[in-house]
Amino acid sequence: MRALVTGSRGFVGGWLCRHLRDAGDQVVELDAGVDLCERAALEAAIAGGEYDVCYHLAALSHVGQSWSDPGLYYHNNVVGTANLVSTLLGLRQPPRLVHVSSSEVYGRVDPRDLPIVEAQALHPVSPYAASKASSELAALQGFYGQGLPVIVARPFNHTGPGQSANYLVPALAARLIEAQATHQRYLKVGNVRASRDFMDVRDVVRAYRLLACLGEPGEIYNVCAGEAVSVEDVIELLTRVLDYRVALDVDPGLLRPNDVELVVGDPTRLHLTTGFRPQVSLLETVKSVVGSLMGDGRHPG
Repeated sequence: MRALVTGSRGFVGGWLCRHLRDAGDQVVELDAGVDLCERAALEAAIAGGEYDVCYHLAALSHVGQSWSDPGLYYHNNVVGTANLVSTLLGLRQPPRLVHVSSSEVYGRVDPRDLPIVEAQALHPVSPYAASKASSELAALQGFYGQGLPVIVARPFNHTGPGQSANYLVPALAARLIEAQATHQRYLKVGNVRASRDFMDVRDVVRAYRLLACLGEPGEIYNVCAGEAVSVEDVIELLTRVLDYRVALDVDPGLLRPNDVELVVGDPTRLHLTTGFRPQVSLLETVKSVVGSLMGDGRHPG
């Protein structure tokens, strides 16, 4: 397949491009200087191209920072998606569009409604989550209104080597590596009982390609493992990999008053449609994250 990738220089985008090339696909990366919100520039960059699929990963994605400038997130994530849809529809043969959204669109879900299925009502809490929910509609409008074959992926928590230390697993790994180097025996933590549905980024990008090949246009798919792992369990794996034990010191300043205790998705639709099953264990993921932070180079670019 010939694949166009937006956001190819991001954490997930780099792994996706590697996976696509390993699978024998021809990958075209949208130039980093092209602003999706500038439709004329986007059209000029894509015009005349022939693609079987477009993976749309480009987005502002920091949940915390979205609170300080909601308008920027709406403009970038929604307008950029709408422009991409229009531009793809203008090609001689419009490709499939795999639109990468986020499980954040679900917001706070009643524990009785877990695991989360795709039909769950959306209650986005952050401006980022609301912008991603809106960008889904912008993508799906291309399907409902103009026949563009759009597939929406809603990934849950994912991590792996090369991810920014702004995110949970590499942040914890970096702090534990530092604790080991300085012989600290205590680690300040927040709510270690909080549990999330984690998956390795290398599995996530496999799921995206499978959806490009086998996904049903107009459908939405959770991309998740279907199992919840607590922050405490993640720390336990990290200490095992580093062979360095610490005592956990709960810092009230790190507790979030509105923290969701449990988030877990239902991957049944993804499994039935594509046959996808995760292949990378959380232990292997943690080993890879620690290795990347210590400079073994096991990540794209």
